[in-house]
Amino acid sequence: MKKEYLLIVVVSFFILAYILDAVAKPLTIPLPTPYHFFTSDYISIYPFTTTSIVLKGLGIAMGSVIVLASISLKRFVKGAVLLIMSGLLQLYALQNVVTKADVITLEWSLGLALGGLMLLIPSVVFFCASLFERPKTSNSTPFEDTT
Repeated sequence: MKKEYLLIVVVSFFILAYILDAVAKPLTIPLPTPYHFFTSDYISIYPFTTTSIVLKGLGIAMGSVIVLASISLKRFVKGAVLLIMSGLLQLYALQNVVTKADVITLEWSLGLALGGLMLLIPSVVFFCASLFERPKTSNSTPFEDTT
C-alpha cells in the first residue's frame, strides 16, 4: 500500500474519532492512571468513547510510523525515535490524568497513552531489523539510510 493511502486512513481515523467524541458525552470519571480505563468494566460502559480512544491511538501510532518511514534514517535511529516518542506520549498522558490538569480532554489523554503503547511494537521491530542490517562501507553519516 502506498504511503499516501495510509495517510488517508490515518486522517479518516481522526475524523471518525472526532465524530464519535461529538456523539458521546465527555468522560468525567476519576482515573488513577490512564491505563485503568482499559478494563472490561469501563470498556463495556463506554463503547463509543473506547472506539474513539482506540482510533486516536491507532492514528497516532500509524501516523508516526508513516512519517518516520518516509525519512531516510537508519533503522536503529528510527527505533530510538519511536521509543522516545512512546515514553513522552505516555508520560504526558499520565501527567494530564493524574494531576487532573485538563490541558487536553480525558479522551485525548487516553488516546495518547494507547498510541504510546502501540509505538513500542514498531520500535522493537526497528531495533530487531537494525540487528540484521549489513554494515555499509560508504561515506554516509551514521544517521543516513543508504538502503
